[in-house]
This record gives sequence, C-alpha cells and structure tokens, in this order.
Amino acid sequence: MPQNDMEDFAEPGTDDDNDDSDDDVDACYNRPAPGTRGPLGRTNACMRYLENLSHRRIAAKMRRVIDNMANEGLDVASFLYYLSWNLDSKDDEEELAVDDIANTHPHQSNLAVIRYARTGFTNCSMVPEILQSLRCPPRQHDRGVRTQAARVAMDEWSISNVKMLIDRDMQSLRTMMMCKQSEVTEEYLLSIDLKESVDEARTMAPTLWEILLSAASTPRQCRTNKKKNPSEAVFITLCQLSFSRSAQRSKFQKLMSIYFKSCGVSGKAADTLYLWKICMNQKWIYGTLERIGHSNHERMLRDIHTLGLPISGSHDNLNLGFKTYEQQTDNKSHFDSGCAATIYTFSDPACVAPDAMAFQEQWRTGTQDPITSLDIFDVEVRSAKRLLQESKYIVLKILTMSTEFDFSTYTSKSHSVFAQPPPVLPLPTGPEYATRQYMLHTEHQEEASLKEIRTQTRQSSHKARTLAEEDHSLARRSTHRLPSAHTQEDAEKMQSWDLNWWDRMEEILELFGWFHAQIAQEQSIIKQHYGTSLGLGLKTAFDMLERKGLGAPSVQGNYHQTAHEALKHVTMAHVRDLWQVVGGVENLTELRDKCPEELDTIATRIIMEYASTHAASTLLEKKRDDQDDVLLNSVLYCRDGIDYWNFDEAMQSGDVGRMEMLMPRLLYRFHGGNNWKYTIELLELFQGLLREWPADLRIFVMRYCWLANTTGRAGGFLAYDMCQEHNIRDIKYIFMVLGPFATWEYIRKISASIPTQRKVKDHIEGNFNHFRRGKSHTTPDAEKDIRNLQGTYHEAEAHLYVPGRHLEAKDRAKDFIALGSDPIKLDATINRWSERRTSSRATTEDWDPEPPVRSNETEDSSNA
Repeated sequence: MPQNDMEDFAEPGTDDDNDDSDDDVDACYNRPAPGTRGPLGRTNACMRYLENLSHRRIAAKMRRVIDNMANEGLDVASFLYYLSWNLDSKDDEEELAVDDIANTHPHQSNLAVIRYARTGFTNCSMVPEILQSLRCPPRQHDRGVRTQAARVAMDEWSISNVKMLIDRDMQSLRTMMMCKQSEVTEEYLLSIDLKESVDEARTMAPTLWEILLSAASTPRQCRTNKKKNPSEAVFITLCQLSFSRSAQRSKFQKLMSIYFKSCGVSGKAADTLYLWKICMNQKWIYGTLERIGHSNHERMLRDIHTLGLPISGSHDNLNLGFKTYEQQTDNKSHFDSGCAATIYTFSDPACVAPDAMAFQEQWRTGTQDPITSLDIFDVEVRSAKRLLQESKYIVLKILTMSTEFDFSTYTSKSHSVFAQPPPVLPLPTGPEYATRQYMLHTEHQEEASLKEIRTQTRQSSHKARTLAEEDHSLARRSTHRLPSAHTQEDAEKMQSWDLNWWDRMEEILELFGWFHAQIAQEQSIIKQHYGTSLGLGLKTAFDMLERKGLGAPSVQGNYHQTAHEALKHVTMAHVRDLWQVVGGVENLTELRDKCPEELDTIATRIIMEYASTHAASTLLEKKRDDQDDVLLNSVLYCRDGIDYWNFDEAMQSGDVGRMEMLMPRLLYRFHGGNNWKYTIELLELFQGLLREWPADLRIFVMRYCWLANTTGRAGGFLAYDMCQEHNIRDIKYIFMVLGPFATWEYIRKISASIPTQRKVKDHIEGNFNHFRRGKSHTTPDAEKDIRNLQGTYHEAEAHLYVPGRHLEAKDRAKDFIALGSDPIKLDATINRWSERRTSSRATTEDWDPEPPVRSNETEDSSNA
C-alpha cells in the first residue's frame, strides 16, 4: 500500500476517467488526513480527495460503484436499507461471522467494517444537505421535468418524527403545568413567576418552543423588532396545549381565571375562554373564590395566634342597588344596605402588645381626671415651633413647584433650605412592615342604629380572633367606626355595669377614622371661606375653576377628591401671589436671582405676617374703619389652607407625630365650626392620649391604629377608614357581582377573597404589562387654573393692606380657630362632655355558663 498523503493525489483532469489507481483509492480509504482519526476523519479525507476531481470523473467512479453493487445483488436503496442498522440482529451476526475468514481485512469482521462506515456517514456534516437534496433536488429548468424525489416520503417521515419530539416535550412539561385544587391559595398564586416560567418552558420543551416561535414571528421580525416579544404568546399556547391534554395541567389557567374575574369578566365570557383552554369555567372560579376566602380567614387566625398581637378592625355601610328587568310582586328593583368589615394584622417585628392590666388601672384613674383647655393649649404651644418649620417648607415647596421659578435649573437647588424637616414620629416602611388586611364576610345588616353599630363591632371583633387567656387578661384591639348621629353615652353607661368583661366590651377600643376627619376638615374650610360671588372667597374660586358640587357638604362620589384638589389649587394661588408681594417682584422668575437665605426669610415673613393667627389678630385689633376685610380673609385662608396641606402630607408620609401636633388645631376648627361629632371624637382621643392610656398603649395606638400601609412603600399610608372605603369600592365596582345570582348570600361568600383578587391582578399586570400602564389616571396640568386664580388675587390686591376695605357679612370669613380656642367656651364643652361619658366600670367576672373561647382553642374559620 503506497504511503503517499492526500496532497500527492493527481490533480483533477490529468488522468483518464477510468485509470484511478488502486493505490490512490486505498490511500483515501485507509489513510485519513493528518490530525484526523476515526470514521469521521476518513469521510473528511475522502471529501477532500473528491473535491480535487472533476464531476465527470466522480460520476465514473459512482458508475463503477453502482455496477459493483449490481454484481453483488444490491442497489442504492437496498444498500442504504441494510446499512441503516438492519444487519444488527443476532441472526445476522451469526451468518456474517462465517464470512470473516474470507474478509479482505482479516483483523476486522464484516459487521465491524459496516458499522465503521455507517458511523462516518451518520456523523458527517453533509447529512442535512443530503437529506435536503433528496427531498427537494435542484430544478432542471431546461429539461421540462419536475423531479418528485423523496418529498412525500420525507415529509411523512418528518411529521412523524416531529410528533414524537412534540410528545416528548409535552411529557416534559407535565410536572411544570400540574396544579392540584388544594394548592390554589393566595401564597401559591402569587409565587408563580411568569417570566421564570417562560424560561423554564423554553428549556423543558425546546423543539416545540422553536416550532411555535417560528410560527409566531418571521425571521425579519426577529431581526427588526425591538419591543415585541412573541415568547409570551408561545408560552400561553403551551399552557393551552397542556390543559387540552389533561385538566390537571392547569396551573396557569387557574391563575388567569382569578385574574379575569378580578377584571370583571362575565360568566359567559369565562365559559368561552374555558372552551379555548385559556382559563377555568365559571363554576370553578366561583367555588375557588369561596375557598380562597376561607383560606384567607384561616391564615388570619394563624397570624393572630402566631403574632399574639392586638388587631385592628374597621366597618362601614355598603349600599347596593339591585335591578330587576322582569318585576313581580316578590321580585322588584330595590336599594339595599349591608355592612362590610375588615381586620388588620401587623407584621412589624418591633410591635409589642400593650399591658392590658396596666391599661385597666390607668383607665380607672384617668377617667376621674378629665382634660382641660390648658392641656390642649400646652400641646399647641409645644408644637408651634415645629409646625412653623413645616409651614415654611410648604411655602417654599409651592414656589419650587411653579413653572416660572423652574427649580430644576436653580443654581442652589441642593441647599438645605429646600430640604423637608425630619419627621416627628415616622412609621417604618418596607415589605416587612406592610399591613395585612383580611376582609370579613359582607353581612346583610345596615349599620344605621346604635344597636346595629355595637352589634357589628362585636361581630367584627369576635370573628377575627378567639379572645381571652384563661386569666382574662386582654390584648387591646381597636375598631374604627364612623360617628353616629345617635347618642351612645346612656347605653355605654348601662353596659359598663354588665357582669363580665365580654359583655362590657372591654376588649374593644373604639377610634374614629382620620379619613372622615379630613373630609370634615375640608367641609369646615369650605363652610368658613365659601362667601358669595361678589367676594374673593371659595365660591368665586370654584366658579372660576368650574368645580361643581362643592357648595353642599357630602361624603359621596368624588367630593373628597374634587374638594382636596380645589383647596390645594386655591392655596397655591394665594401663596404664589404672596411670593410676588412680599418678595417685591413682578413675577416668580425674578426670585431666581435671590439666594436661598433670602428666600427663607421671605417664606418666614409670609407665614408670620400673612398666614398665621397672630397676623389675623393684628388686623382685627385695628379700628373698624381701618380694617381690611379682604386681606383678613386672605390671611385666614392661607393659614387654614397651609394647615390642611400639612395634615394631608403628614398622613401620606406616615408621620403620626406631626398628626398629633395638628390635633389641637383640628379640635379648635371643629369646636368653632359647631361640628360636635368630631369635637367629641377629638376630646375622647385627647383624653386617652393625655390621661387614660399608658405609654405603651399610647405608642401602640399611634403607630398601629391610625394609619395603614398595605404595600409597605414610602408615601403609601392611608387612614384605616379610607382602606375600608377602598374595600367597599371593590365590592361595589371593581370586583362587583352582576346578574341574577348577585345576591347578598353570594356577595358574602366572595368578599373575603377580594384582597387576593387585588393582589393577583397586580401580580399579573406587573409581569405582562410591557407598556407599564398605570393604575391611576394621568393628573391634568393645573398650571393654567392656578395662574388664573393668582392673577385674580393679584389684580384685586388681596394681599395688600387697604384701610377701610369692607365686605358684606356673608363674604366675611369667621375665624373658627379663634372661636374654638376660646378657653371659656372650650372648658364648658369639655365639662358637658365629661359629665356624659362613662367614668366608672364594673370589675365583676360572672360567667354563665362559661367564658368565651380561649385563645389557645381553634375558632371555626367559616364564622370569620
């Protein structure tokens, strides 16, 4: 056998087509190129040898091979058939072993040579090209013949193989898509990360994923698209296919079912989506929501027993209209009322339950020592300096918010003058401090009478947790309610002498809601400064701003939002004009030339001379002929508007210490404006903070019973009664029930699942909302409205002293703060209140037949 390498082979075309020497062939067959080994190396060496030959010589070689195969009784088809593992049976091995003696290579068996050659063929990189040519050979346009080749057979074979690969991928997805009914809980649904699931499905079903991806987008789209990603569409298709194979493979259908229900999809629409394998059917959805509600109540009881802390609760009226399209005697459209309640638990690791026995002792002592007006004045005096800093910050903030000043390009914008003062007593933020809320079953019971209020309070508390330890020592828990028009003093005095602490309701500490107190503050400011169209009061401002419906106090609809924005816009207009007047400039742009220290001095002058009780008193001390009613009205409104802004920011930021500092001004406002309900509520709160509550209970109430933060994010604090209003909104509108089955019984069943529906909705939209559509509408630009008001005040010289400028009595604003802070009147109100409230309580513990359920026993969650 010659020892020459491949480069020694003859150049193509130098020899005759039929004179290939045996040495050259043997060298090609037995001597692979240097650096290559095995059958694949031999195949590569042969290809390099054949590349140097002309097609005519290669065709001659193929002719000789075919002729030799015919002499051996084989053709191409039979040769490939037996080459493709059809000689590997035991019988073939026994028959072929006989031929080993006659083999040209005695050291190798026939079967080994065949296997060696087959390995070189199957591992060759040309196999795809060969198969493609067999399926679709090159067209011969000049022959008039369309070659069929092996297209039909290979297509059928390809489809069969693809089916096998798809079936394998679908089996791989089985574990990922499985979901038992017992697993459908809030924790399980929120643990499903859709982005991670997409990556997992791509890894577990690579073949099917690539097929669907190629169907979902063209190669051109894959190259040019920047935002569009078909991966989600492919993943949803995989989920549909898995669900079609087995109803147990419905992990994502169950998640999407809760999402669609939270978005208000109707029952028929849900059944249609079920036929398309996108979600579960209507019956499953309603049954699951009821089970999730029971699961939430079980988790609530676990939290209460595990944490061992007091709980907070809120309840309020729920008014629903039931419409009937075919009215009968017992089937008519009607308006009905119910009561919705929510329980809140705290996850703050630093939260410590207050000492109940210490509270009982402190309460017995404190009730005998009612607060006085001096106590309230003392809180006001101690808070005055701190509130002045906050007011000055608000005045500076209004300046920096104006487009004329353009604070973003101000050279000294990072100066400490513009920094917000540190909070007084801030509530912590973060996911670990988020308030957990559990909605109880909505009851068909109106919270209208005194008896029903107390019954609902008791039910809310009893449903939430098992009560006392064996020694009846209580962890105090709070219930937020709305003030009732019915007096409660007589009933409370009678109840305070019941036989045991349960009947006396000692385990419940009732507090008012700060959200409704804020609405009362808005109504009081509007009542004080409303005036007529002839003056510069709020009536004129509301007409200019075209804000309708603010003249009559209300708590329904969007009254709060409209009043809140209107009061802030009017305050901004007043303060901006004061910046021009006190700063001595024609427009706010000129103030950019002043240094931060000068701006701080101007802000202090604005507060002290144009937005304080001292400034109003100075104007009132003048003789009547020298008094300026327009300037006095402006001073009073600027003071009240800045206080309202301050109180709103304190609530949003969770600064309960600042809220406590503002309580005296709220009390003076309600007292001077004859709002007796909230006057009594604030007196009760002052009595608790200053007299009846120990230090630990006082801190606990301020930290955990005033404001809630269900997200844990900074600036996400809400009053508890506002959280309750949000829950009622969800029952009535966001997650409302429609159709003939919208009954109180059904609303009762699913109301406990609404917090889960809300979380699932946010979870899905956070994963799939690529365009980041927000949850709230875009705030319209109010700059034009504020400038119009500012121009009106500037032209009317509302902040300049003009002696003898008098207004009619209807346009002169009363000073509610001054009227309410009159010590004689305030003490008289305090005395009347203290005489009517409960000042003593029985200490007997007579149980018949036995005390309530102990805290170490399990309460049936179906009653929660």
